Amino acid sequence: MAGGSAAELILFIAAIVIAASVAGTLTSEVDRVSDAISAKSLDVAGEIRADTEIVSDAGAGVYNRSGDGNVTIHVRNTGASDLPADPGTVDVVLDGAYVTDVNVSVVDGGETWHRGDVVTIEFAPATALDPGDHRLKLVVRGDEEVFRFRTE
Repeated sequence: MAGGSAAELILFIAAIVIAASVAGTLTSEVDRVSDAISAKSLDVAGEIRADTEIVSDAGAGVYNRSGDGNVTIHVRNTGASDLPADPGTVDVVLDGAYVTDVNVSVVDGGETWHRGDVVTIEFAPATALDPGDHRLKLVVRGDEEVFRFRTE
C-alpha cells in the first residue's frame, strides 16, 4: 500500500509542476498579445485622427503651371490631429509610379500642418506627362485620397 501512495504522490507532484510551467507560459504569451494589441490600437488611433482632403481644382492645371514641369497640389488637413509638414508624412503615387522627391510646405508658413491648414505638395514626375488623363494617389498616415487631372 505504501508503494502505491508514493507513486501517486510522485505523479501528483509531476502534474503540479507541469501545470505551473504551462500556466507560466500562457501568462507570458497573454502579456505579449496584450502588448501587441495595445501598440496596434495606438497606430490605428493615429490613422483615424489623420484625415486629409485634396482641395486643388483639377481643371485649374496642376501640371507645369510655372513652366518647371512640376505637379503642384493643395491638400487640407481635415483630421483631428496636427501633422508634420515634411515629405516623410506623405506618399505620392502618380500614374502607378511612386514619387520619391516630394516637397511639402504649409501655405501660411510654419513646420506643423495644423487642422484646417493647407499644404502645397510639389514634385517633378520621373518623365514629362503626356497630354491626357492622369491619376495621383496621396497617402497621409493611412488616409488615402485619389486625384484625377488632365494635361493639355
